[in-house]
Formats: sequence, structure tokens, C-alpha cells
Amino acid sequence: MSGTDEHCDLLAEVDEELRQTLKENDCAMSTILEPSSMTKGEVNFHKAARENDLESVRKLLSEHRINVNCKNNLDRTALHWAAANGNIEVIEELMEDGADLESKDKYGMRPVLWAAWLGHLEAIKVLITGGATPLCTNKQGMGILHCAAQNNHVDVMNFIFESLENINVNEEEMAGRTPLHLAAEAGHIEAVMRLIDMRCDANRRDKEGKTSLHLAAEAGKSEVIKKLLTLGVEVDDRDVEGRTAMHIAAEEGHLKVIEVLFDFDAKADAETIKEMSPLHFAAMRGHTEIVSSLIEHGAQLDAVNFQGNTPLHLAAQNNQPDVTKILIKNMCQVNIQNYRQMTALHIAVESGFQEIVEILLDANASLDFREKLGKTPLQLAARGSFVAIVDMIIKAERYYEVSRDYLDKELDDLDPHLYLRQPRHPLAGQMKDILWKLATKQLKSVDWKKLALYWKFTAEHIRSIEHQYTGPHSYKEHGFRLLMIWLHGVRKDENIMRLLFEALSAIDRRSLAEQIRRRADLRKEKFCMNVYCSIV
Repeated sequence: MSGTDEHCDLLAEVDEELRQTLKENDCAMSTILEPSSMTKGEVNFHKAARENDLESVRKLLSEHRINVNCKNNLDRTALHWAAANGNIEVIEELMEDGADLESKDKYGMRPVLWAAWLGHLEAIKVLITGGATPLCTNKQGMGILHCAAQNNHVDVMNFIFESLENINVNEEEMAGRTPLHLAAEAGHIEAVMRLIDMRCDANRRDKEGKTSLHLAAEAGKSEVIKKLLTLGVEVDDRDVEGRTAMHIAAEEGHLKVIEVLFDFDAKADAETIKEMSPLHFAAMRGHTEIVSSLIEHGAQLDAVNFQGNTPLHLAAQNNQPDVTKILIKNMCQVNIQNYRQMTALHIAVESGFQEIVEILLDANASLDFREKLGKTPLQLAARGSFVAIVDMIIKAERYYEVSRDYLDKELDDLDPHLYLRQPRHPLAGQMKDILWKLATKQLKSVDWKKLALYWKFTAEHIRSIEHQYTGPHSYKEHGFRLLMIWLHGVRKDENIMRLLFEALSAIDRRSLAEQIRRRADLRKEKFCMNVYCSIV
């Protein structure tokens, strides 16, 4: 786990723990405060300190002889509770009875740190006047100024700057973050401005090389970013991975941050150490508005990263159909090969992302390119047993031939999207039942391959269909798939029954062909009779 992750986890855990322990619900409190090590009197003592019940605190201390420094399961004392709630009289009473001012809870938080975290200025003053050190830190290395800045307690910050000595405005906690880092990440403009007034280092980096600008971008704090940039912070500064604020905002999906960064002339095509552009990150994460914004500001559509992947590759790899459409609409190149010689289509096929495959096929992605191991998209689909994608690719290959034939005959153009989804022939719906019965009840095991060769399916098409083996009767499924793919290739001006009759006759199944034609004629006659009766 990185230092950043540990930092965020600790802050979240501390914050959540505090919210839980400050709940008014007695039942929830008893769950938190009644481990086996605490007596009922000690539980009541902590509760009284939390609720500012001074009389009960005094009574428990004097009459019941409760240990003023007794701890709960989180190692918190009554003074922690009183300080966290700003209960001044209770704090003073506990101090008079010898409460440990430097007692640490599970997180290394002392009473003065809790008071700073929750913004109780008077409690801080009482504790420090009573001898508590203001220079303490918790387990994360956060001091009193960190706690105040993290939670935008400007009055506490003012007291620290005006009344305390030896406070380092650029003090770093364990992850290398200063109070400015924390305030910027939390989006607290007032705290940020106060720290800058105190001449903090606005360009200081944490252990991951992130400045306050990076952290604000990651958290989507556009107003803080605007303030920092107005004050002269470098807009294209980089972290240890070479990421600018633009990269981070693009990855996290913060459009307003992107817009502010562009207002300050941030680069749309800055590259990280791994040659990732902001568009790579946005495409990978599916942030459509940011993708569009980056393109409008001149981002290179076909920039390649260290693996040779373009934004289109990453959109396909992460199953981002909307981003894929935007990139294609803006005329990106669909057939660029990465270092594995894979196009975006190879990647989508390999992952079984059917919608992405369809979008790329609509954009005329090449079906002939081979990846590093020599596989075409069709072969990858067959190997992955993606039946729908196999059929779609074969339809696409045949569509290219059909569309050229249409063009030669000066007929209306085909829409690839509609073509891949459904047959164009007006009788296709009626033919589906006929073809199903033909494939499952009437064709022999070798007939479907004969039909495939007659209809000029390639050997690779046949192998790809046959690859999906479900048992000795797989040929029935193979035959139906073949017939449905063929149906997609029948032009809407052609006589579909005549074509089927000719094909069956050509593979020496003339009697079957006659049988199907007679059945079709009967259906047609029945249909006409029904129409006649309805008119009469």
C-alpha cells in the first residue's frame, strides 16, 4: 500500500471512528465503550465527560473513586472526550484531578489534537495553558496545524500562528504532506489562503511528488485549483510518475477542474513517464465529457503510450462504448496496432466486449490484421468461444462484399449497424422458423459445410463456426448459425426462397428443396386467403 493510501485510510478511519463515538445513541455508545476492561462506573464517567455533565464527573471522581485516566477500547480517556466536544468546565475539572494531558488514543491522538481536529479553540487554549504540548503529532505524523487545516478551522490556525512558537507551517506528516496539502485536498479555500499568507511553500511535494495542486485535482476541488493557479503555482508541474494535474483530473473525471486548468493554459497532450496523455486516462475510465473537452482543446486522438496503445485501445480494453463512439466520430484511426500488434478490434474481441466489437466493425475496422501470434480477430473470437462475436465478424466480412455488390447495382446503401443486428430482407422474420427446422431436423451433419462452400464462406469461417462444440449434435447449431449468417447477406431485392432452393439442389438435396418450396407456397397461399377473408 502506498503512503497516499495509508494516509487516506487513516484519515477516513479516524474521522469515521470519531463520528461513531460522538453519537448520541446510548446503545451505539455502549457497543463502543463497554469492553470487558471497563467497569460500569468508568463507562458512565466517559459518558459524563462527553456530554458535559460536570456534576456527574465530580461525583464519580470523588464518591466512586473512578480513575481519571481510565481508558476505553480505543485507549481514549475522559479528557479526550471532553476536548473533542469542547467541554471547558469538564476539561478544567479533569485537569485539577490529574488527568494526563499527553495521553494518546489508538491513533496517537492527544486531547489537544482532537480539540484542533474539531475546531474547539477555547479547549485548545485551556489545554495548552495547563501544560499540554502543542508540538505533538499522531501516528500519521499530523500535528496541531495539520488537524486544523484539514478541517478548515481558520480561527484555530490564527491562534497557532499568533500565539504559539516553533510551529513550522511546512511541517510534513509521514506521507510528506504539509497542512497546505491537506487543506487543498479537502477543498478548504480559507485554510489554503491563510497558509499562503503565512508564506507556506505552495510547490512543496509529498513523497509521491504531488503538490497541493495535484491533490486538489484528484479530489475535484476546482475553486482551490483556481486560487492556487492565480497565486502562481505551476499548472503543468509533475509528480513522480510524470502526471500533471490535467492527467489526474482526467483520470478521476473532474470536468470543472479540466476547464479551470485549460483557462490557465494547461497542456492537453502532456505525457507521463509511461507516455500516457490525459486523453488516455479519460478514455480508459470512460469519462465522455472530458474526452470531448480534451479533443476540443486539440488533444491528439492517436497518441500512443509506452505499450503502443492509443486512447481507442484503452477504451476498447476497458469496455467503454460511449468513449469509443466519440473517438471514432472525431476520426481517430481504428487500425493502429500496439506493441503486441493488436488493434482495438483485437482487444475488444479478446475480452468478449460485443458492443465495442460492433462499434468498431461499423467503423470499418480491418478484419485482416494479425496480432503478434498471428491471430485475426475472427480466430481470437473463436478461441474465446464468443459465438455472437464470431457470427458478427463473419457477417461483417460478408457485408463488405454485399455492400460493394449493392454499389455496383446502384441500389441504396446499407447501414452497417442495422446490417449487423438484423437481416435486411423483408421475409427474414418468416424465414427464421423455416431455417431453424431445416438446420435441426432436415439437414445432415455434413450438409451445413456443403452449403457454406456453395455460398462462398471461407475455410476460416467454417472452422470458426465449428469451433463451438457442444456434443455429437453440434452440427445442428452450426447449421442454424450458418443459415442465419447467410440470411444477413441476402439482398432485399432477391428471391430468398429461390436462392435457398438453388443451394439445396446444388448439394444434392433437391427433394428437400422441393419440400421446402411447397411448404413455403402453402404458407403464402394461406396468408393470401387470410388477407382475402379479412377484406371480405
